[in-house]
Amino acid sequence: MVADGNRAVVLGWNGTLIDGPGDRRARLVPGTSEMLTGARAAAIPVIVVTSVELAVVARDARRLGIGGLLSMVIADVEEPVAELAAVNHDFPRLACVSGVDSEIVAARRAGVVAFGYSGGLHSGSHLRAAGAEAVVARFDRGLALRVTANRLFAVQGHA
Repeated sequence: MVADGNRAVVLGWNGTLIDGPGDRRARLVPGTSEMLTGARAAAIPVIVVTSVELAVVARDARRLGIGGLLSMVIADVEEPVAELAAVNHDFPRLACVSGVDSEIVAARRAGVVAFGYSGGLHSGSHLRAAGAEAVVARFDRGLALRVTANRLFAVQGHA
């Protein structure tokens, strides 16, 4: 596959990729490994933007076996709108996927197309109310390609 340098996916950490408390009991949300592997195969960078400390993200990513699948981690973020706007400048076809309403709001304020993930902290209707273009109910191998496409994709089922 030929890489498209304009595409990237930004994800939150807690409530999107990671489920459970922010400690050693945290686990990957179902489908995360497949989604990250699919993004890697499609040459779409995966960027994590989170308020969580970098040491915690690094520890959990290594423990969960996904450290090598993340292109960049922007941690300790206090103002996500500014960070997302900066990333969007580098990747004009940036898409945010999040299960957290505040991350959807931040993405929209930064001019980033945002998709909700109903398997995270908030329900699909809550994420749509926060401004999500569409809501996905699960992660899969093709998610990064769909959310960074020039057109909106058809969501399978109702979240």
